[in-house]
Amino acid sequence: MPDAISIDNPKLRIGDDLEWAERSEYWRAHEPAGRRGRRRKFKYREPLIICGHGARIRVDRGTLLIRNGFTHFPQKSEEIRYFPGDPNLPNRIIILDGSGGISFDALDWMSEQKIEFVRLDWRGRATSIGGNSGYAANPKLVQVQWEIQGTKRQLEIARWLVAEKLEASIATLNELFPKSEIRENVIARLKSDILEIRKSRKSISLSRVFGIEGRCAVAYFKVWHGLPLKWRGTGRKPIPNDWLEIVPRNMAWRKRARAARHPLNAMLNYGYGILANEVRSQAIAAGLDPTIGIIHGNSENPIPLVYDLMEPLRPTVDQRVLGFALSLEFTPGDFTISKWGGCRLNPQLAGALVKSIAGVLDVAPAVRSFVRALVG
Repeated sequence: MPDAISIDNPKLRIGDDLEWAERSEYWRAHEPAGRRGRRRKFKYREPLIICGHGARIRVDRGTLLIRNGFTHFPQKSEEIRYFPGDPNLPNRIIILDGSGGISFDALDWMSEQKIEFVRLDWRGRATSIGGNSGYAANPKLVQVQWEIQGTKRQLEIARWLVAEKLEASIATLNELFPKSEIRENVIARLKSDILEIRKSRKSISLSRVFGIEGRCAVAYFKVWHGLPLKWRGTGRKPIPNDWLEIVPRNMAWRKRARAARHPLNAMLNYGYGILANEVRSQAIAAGLDPTIGIIHGNSENPIPLVYDLMEPLRPTVDQRVLGFALSLEFTPGDFTISKWGGCRLNPQLAGALVKSIAGVLDVAPAVRSFVRALVG
């Protein structure tokens, strides 16, 4: 949210602030394409997306009372009330950036109603997770997770995860990109690498698998490069030239100075943040210990198994995010640039994006497949 906008000071300046407010209203009312009329093949409770400053979640006379935050002025205050046992309760409440508060009573209420609480920062990373998991680690599964470390079994599972990711990457390329020489060359490379990962028995090592996965990721995103994004209003407010099209993805997200600098990469970070939360919930539900990884280490990552299980699912998120971005026309008011160069989404735009992703993710089958591979 731009520094000039404050819910405590309702006076708006012309220019950036007005455009920000207009785009906030647009995205607040925007329904992501492709959701209506879609029959889900799995039981799913809709998530509730909250964004903006001054959001509040508390218990009021036995009900959960939620006040949405403010992203611009003028904006009407929105309240949502949930009753215990309501079949339309959300499966989780996702807070996007902003500020506000939640009471201990509200956390207890959500735990009783099996509602998870998640807060994502403006980079798309989960900073707070709470609510009810309802499960405990399965000692037998955890024992297997520890026992396979450094064994051939770990290598086999790593190969399987990477091969599944490459298969999903091919499906995304075929779905979103028209046939071209570069697309066909990349798909051919991915197929060749899949064959090497799955068929090779003696010469391949864990480091070799990591190397294959890394070079395939570079090739995969190379197909995206140069794809144009639709913009309007850039005559009133300029945008960086590299925002006009898709540029290479910066995967070094850990350092603050290396936050996403491009709108699409910022949107992907939100998508991966939602995916990580979904995978974490399902992994815990299956009795796995998310702190024991197969591919990823845990020196800087407290839940490496989550990022292992995310790998085959990332192309699905890529497909959703890219489809979302290509179907819309953006304006400069949809994004701001932080003082260190990071690209920040309008919170209402982030809400529409997260809603479009969370409504179609089903990670449970992938987690069940991993459990079978682990104990098989």
